[in-house]
Amino acid sequence: MISQILPSNRYLMQERKISEQVILKFHLGYVDNSGEIYIDADYEGQIPQLDKRFYHSTMFPIQDAYGSTVAVSCRPLNPSPTKYINTNYDKAKHLYGLSVTWQDCLKEKCVYIVEGNISLLQMYQAGIKNCVAMLGSNLSSYQVALLNRYVTKIVMVPDSDKAGMNVIEKLKKNLPTKLYDSDIQFTYVKLPQGNDPDDYLKGGLHTKQDFLDIPQMELNV
Repeated sequence: MISQILPSNRYLMQERKISEQVILKFHLGYVDNSGEIYIDADYEGQIPQLDKRFYHSTMFPIQDAYGSTVAVSCRPLNPSPTKYINTNYDKAKHLYGLSVTWQDCLKEKCVYIVEGNISLLQMYQAGIKNCVAMLGSNLSSYQVALLNRYVTKIVMVPDSDKAGMNVIEKLKKNLPTKLYDSDIQFTYVKLPQGNDPDDYLKGGLHTKQDFLDIPQMELNV
């Protein structure tokens, strides 16, 4: 059980429609107004790097493929000019959620890559568990090589806006340099205009099958 009193859990469950099971699975936490950390409703102490910018926020632990926490990403619960505040780490060498989803990726030999943390949680909750989220606006060669340990197919699922399409265009342009000796098929899914995976799947608006029925387009050049 998690504490529904924690503001982060109220935000995740009521506003974002994320289930208790998913909150627990991804060890989502809360940074209170004094910098104290709570994960799975248990007191965890403090992280020295978290200054006042991180206070009163939902915390997403960023883990490497082996489950070790390398950084945290926090979403302020008060109005803020930035959606996420991160501690320092190399975004090009990690993928959000991989420490949880790698077995599903290995089983399916395929991974869906979304842009945001919340979109990743909605995908997982909808039953599309072979998924990860980029930790930036670009997919690095290192990330491709990391995924190639588990999959032979990568399906990009960008937000259906100009920035999301820029991700695809940038990847098309730079794809040969990212593949090296990898034998990976790249495709992408174009969601209905104005949607990201969170919008598309939140609250059961669309099902896993609805998502899987969206045609995939080849990205390899």
